[in-house]
Amino acid sequence: MRRIVVGVSQSLAGLAAVRYGIGEARRIGAPLYAVRAFAFPAHWRGPAVTEWQRELRHEAQRYVVDAFASAAGGAPDDVEVLVAAPVGRADHVLLDLAGDDDLLVLGAARRSWVVRACTRAARCPVVVVPEPELARRRPYRMLRRELSKP
Repeated sequence: MRRIVVGVSQSLAGLAAVRYGIGEARRIGAPLYAVRAFAFPAHWRGPAVTEWQRELRHEAQRYVVDAFASAAGGAPDDVEVLVAAPVGRADHVLLDLAGDDDLLVLGAARRSWVVRACTRAARCPVVVVPEPELARRRPYRMLRRELSKP
């Protein structure tokens, strides 16, 4: 069965990718895998590290839920949504999860290394959803830069 695998980001392009993924899942009646990977050094060990890793996984899952709330007002009732928050580099995780028959959906933030890596190495079709026009306009980028200053 074909799946829709969406790399989740709360950037404007990432939220557009979530909306696109929901639409495709509805259109073909496929489950939607919402993926938010997080990096964690493999050589760290111990009970405190295990608890920290559990907290990071929970945080990644919460991030996905918040992205769905922002992009679509919450998870859709008519689409099966599965949330994955595996440990690893985002490109590796997405490429491992997306099989030959799946569709990989990514938001195209400017110069995204994840998008470049996935489009080069994917063994399935990849849809790259661009940022909304507003995000590409100069005044918006300048305002966003100003708002992010401490």
